This record gives sequence, C-alpha cells and structure tokens, in this order.
Amino acid sequence: MNHREITKKYSELLNKAEFATGRKEVVGLLKKAAKLKSQIEINC
Repeated sequence: MNHREITKKYSELLNKAEFATGRKEVVGLLKKAAKLKSQIEINC
C-alpha cells in the first residue's frame, strides 16, 4: 500500500468509529486505525 491508500483507509476507519454504536466495535476500529497510523509514520 502506498501513503495515499493508507491515509484514506485511516480516515475511513476513524469515520466509522465515530458512528459506531458498540464499545467493542469502536475499540476494534480504533486499534486498526492506530496500526495504520504507525505505518504512515514509518513510511514518512
């Protein structure tokens, strides 16, 4: 994945987490977003 794809997926996950209803769902989405953010920081 390139930087643009990772950034797009990261923003989509944060948007989904904002509208998620359950606690487990929110936590899972935020963990996935954190992993992508670390990839963004490594690639830059």
